Amino acid sequence: MNIIVRTAEGKYIVRPDTTWERDNENLYVPEFVTRLSWTPVLFARISRPGRSVGPEFAERYYDGAAYGVLLYPDDLLDGSEAGLACASCLDHTSFLPFPVSDKTAAFSPESRFELRLEFKKEDAGPEPSRESQVLFSHSGASPEDIRKAIAEATRAIFIRTGDIIALELRPRRPLCSADPSAQYPACGRASLKGSFCGKETVDFDIIF
Repeated sequence: MNIIVRTAEGKYIVRPDTTWERDNENLYVPEFVTRLSWTPVLFARISRPGRSVGPEFAERYYDGAAYGVLLYPDDLLDGSEAGLACASCLDHTSFLPFPVSDKTAAFSPESRFELRLEFKKEDAGPEPSRESQVLFSHSGASPEDIRKAIAEATRAIFIRTGDIIALELRPRRPLCSADPSAQYPACGRASLKGSFCGKETVDFDIIF
């Protein structure tokens, strides 16, 4: 099982299944990683194998869709293609919650995905306060985006039943850091919480 990612720049990379976190287990960041960035994704589960799938047939190749989050260790991103490939392999950094929604629910006009970041902020008082901010909100996803991605990816990649295709919805942005002096929204420990179609779908902590 692979995770095929269309980046915000329109390129395709493949993440191994060791990066998949479907159950919202907390991420304990390895010692060599001090900074994380993130991007929201729309993703779909591939339901049949294929290669060189035409756009008019792509609808037959997935059976549900949802939203998730991809994390990237900035320490490994040096601007090169090799750096991006290496950063895409860090274990448990593809938060793509299952089960997915059926196509009707996923692409209904009322469907909305919202992702929030919660973190502690040190105050002058004895107890740190808890702050929350909305990182991302998205609605009105189109099945055409999934169909196009399947058609483009299968020009070079053979897809199999159970694979996931994920579409980055915007370029990577800084998320959290182990260093309090770094210009990142959160430091030390942060929580990501997301809801889709009225249900809590993303809920995990990042712990340095």
